[in-house]
Amino acid sequence: MSEALACQRLGMRGPRVALLHGWGWDGRLLAPLTRALGTHCRVVQPDLPGYGRNLDVSCSAFDECVDLLLPVLDGADVLAGWSLGGLLAIACAQRLSVRRVALIGATPCFMQAPGWPDGMTEERFNAFADALDEQPQRRRTRFAALSALGDHDARSVRAAMASLLEVPPQPAPAALTQGLAWLRDQDRRPALAELRAKLFFLHGEQDRVVSAAAARAAAQSSGARWHAVPGAGHLPWLRGGATVLRDWVCADD
Repeated sequence: MSEALACQRLGMRGPRVALLHGWGWDGRLLAPLTRALGTHCRVVQPDLPGYGRNLDVSCSAFDECVDLLLPVLDGADVLAGWSLGGLLAIACAQRLSVRRVALIGATPCFMQAPGWPDGMTEERFNAFADALDEQPQRRRTRFAALSALGDHDARSVRAAMASLLEVPPQPAPAALTQGLAWLRDQDRRPALAELRAKLFFLHGEQDRVVSAAAARAAAQSSGARWHAVPGAGHLPWLRGGATVLRDWVCADD
């Protein structure tokens, strides 16, 4: 199966790590994390359909996105996904032989659900998603503010995201709408429970986008390792989380 998605590759030695970005920003936002991993790992980082290098690629559904990702991720030892990318990492890990899966600022279920009280409420989600089609940049700006909220260096988080807000290529509006639908509808808790790979949750202690309590609950129920980055919001790699993840990826146990 040929690779349908363009990707960045970095690093010449060590474990093979596939890194998936989340909603609203392409892989450039993860550059500090990519560089940190690339010093000890071989990193492959595809942009999702409708983003960055793959702006002109589209998919009709979550499972089709997974199908497009699989050829690029095949052969990876580790799958790591941030935010929306965490849901995709779980789904891809079901179909690939990987040693480890890392969820960064992510949970297997973004919304509140039975037995899952710490997800986002429907009311809060709808308040964010409303008018996305008419005002995509405003929604992205609001997401940047939410990502920085609570972070002890909120200015750095906002600056990192704002630096890419107007720089082309911008995400396709359809990809933004579709990604929010996936966050609303996907519940990967059963899939996470079935994975045989070692699991790691890396989360900002002050994350206001994805509840740290939800991530901790998912880690406990799945027997995963859990690490909360003190003082970090939704971008924990900016506050030392990149080194934590790299050390976990490269550990021998």
